[in-house]
Amino acid sequence: KAQKATKEPSAAKMVQMTTADQAIVKAIPGNDKCADCGMKNPQWASVSFGTVFCLECSGVHRSLGVHISFVRSIAMDSWTDP
Repeated sequence: KAQKATKEPSAAKMVQMTTADQAIVKAIPGNDKCADCGMKNPQWASVSFGTVFCLECSGVHRSLGVHISFVRSIAMDSWTDP
C-alpha cells in the first residue's frame, strides 16, 4: 500500500521583540507616551492601530476584543517573525 506524503503547514516562528527593535519602536515620534492617556514610557502596543499604550489603557483595548484591537506587550509577548 502506497502512503501519501503529508505536508504540514509551516507555523510562523514566534519571537520576542529584540531590544534593538524595541528601541526603534520607542524612537518613533509620539511613542514616548500612551496614545490614549499620555502616560510616559508605554510598554504595550496595538498591532491593529500601530499605537502604543500604558498598562491601564492596554486593558481597555484588550476588553474591546482582538477583532478590534490586538494588543501585545512590547517587551514580553511574542511577535511573528516575517
